[in-house]
Formats: sequence, C-alpha cells, structure tokens
Amino acid sequence: MNSRKFTVLSTAVLLMLTPNLKAEGEWSFSIKGGVANAVSGDVHRGPDFDGSILLALDPGSLPVEVDAKSFDDVYGGFMELGFEAAYRRNENLSFFMGLSQLQSDEGILRVGTVGDDLPLNGRFSDYDDIGIYGGVRYHFSSESNWQPFVSAQLGIKDVDEITASFSVPGVTFVDPYQEALTNAPFYDGGTVFSYGVGVGLEYRISDSGTLSLETGYYSQEAMDDDDSVLDVLALGALNDEGDLDYLPITLRYTFNF
Repeated sequence: MNSRKFTVLSTAVLLMLTPNLKAEGEWSFSIKGGVANAVSGDVHRGPDFDGSILLALDPGSLPVEVDAKSFDDVYGGFMELGFEAAYRRNENLSFFMGLSQLQSDEGILRVGTVGDDLPLNGRFSDYDDIGIYGGVRYHFSSESNWQPFVSAQLGIKDVDEITASFSVPGVTFVDPYQEALTNAPFYDGGTVFSYGVGVGLEYRISDSGTLSLETGYYSQEAMDDDDSVLDVLALGALNDEGDLDYLPITLRYTFNF
C-alpha cells in the first residue's frame, strides 16, 4: 500500500470512529511536530564475507568485514509531523486518534572494510512512514494551568521501501555486481505495527488553546527484508533486522471545542 492510499484509508477510519463517542465531553484537535532519536534497532547486521567475486579475483583473496549499523548510525535524527483528534471524557481521561509521519534523509556512511584498509561505503535511501494510531491519556488533576499526563498508544504504519548502494572509493566492481549493488532492494515497503508510552506536560494558554511538550518510548516491528539481490552474494542475512525503537520530543498545540 503506498503512502497516499494509506493516508486516505486512515482518514476514513478516523471519520467513521469519532462519531461513536458521546457528545457531552470536550473535543479537541491538535497539530504536532518534533524530532525523534533512534535508541535501538539495526539497519543491518555485520557479517564478513569473501569479496573476491566483486573484482573477479581468486576465491578467498579479498576478505570483506561489515560492521553492524543501527538506525542512529545510518539516519541520525528523524522529523515527526502529525495531527490528532481527541475526546476528553472527564477531568482525568481522554481518548485520541491521529495520523503521523516519521521521516529522515538518506544515510551515507562507512559500513565496513575491504581487504586490509579500503573503506566499504553504504548509502541508504530516505526513511519515510505514515501511521495511524489511537490511545488513551491520563491527566493528573491540577488547579494551575500546568497539567502533567501519561499516555499509551497502538497503531500501524505504512513504511516506504529502502534501497542500499555499496561502493569502494576508486574501485569499480565487475559486471553484474556494480549495477546490482547500486540502489539494491534492501527492505520492502509495507505495513508494520507500532506501540509506545508517553509522558508530557500541558499548559493551558486559554480556554480554547493548550500547548504541550511530550516525550516517551515508541517501538515498531521489523520491516520485511528484500533478498532478491543480496542472496546472489550469500548475504541474505545482512538485512534480517529492521525493527526500530525511538525517543521523540514533540511539541503539540491543541484547539479545544
């Protein structure tokens, strides 16, 4: 499912579900944005293999050492954008559903060593997902305009496919490996489950507006690997990873109705 279709489907689900809530509570709409840092999960493993086939050399004459690389190594920080619809049932409890996007530009880095000291470089395409989620917040009562809260949520994400290119500076691999290792399929695009817990602090600016700062710990299951090229080099296990845990710092503005 591509991102546009997923967004349309997610919006339709939101519209179908929200009317089922009773009308005596308080409705709100939020826009949010922030950054997220990966705290766990690898993009690829670190196997060693014989690279002699890449340069048509004698078997065993070109050892290649690959270092495992995490999402933090490859992508660094992520940007997160989204919006939510929430229903405040009472002073302490609210339910929410939302759409979000997590994105980071392509990652370019050294991923290993060829021979004695030649660098093996990797370039991984942009990370991009769109997700729908729902959950609950517990608001701790406070007589002031400051109100702390905790939250928990479940969701699904549509993640774009990820490709990878591998190269050695100044070296051209023999055919067909040069072409095969340029924008090679690495992870299939598709749907993964997500979940997480959060903690935050709200500040009521007015009766109609609230500003919130939130963080937490969020996880998503592993993406499906694509071994259509990697299996040619007996490296099908290289991308048997793909799960991601991250820590967001999110600023949210809420319009109350």
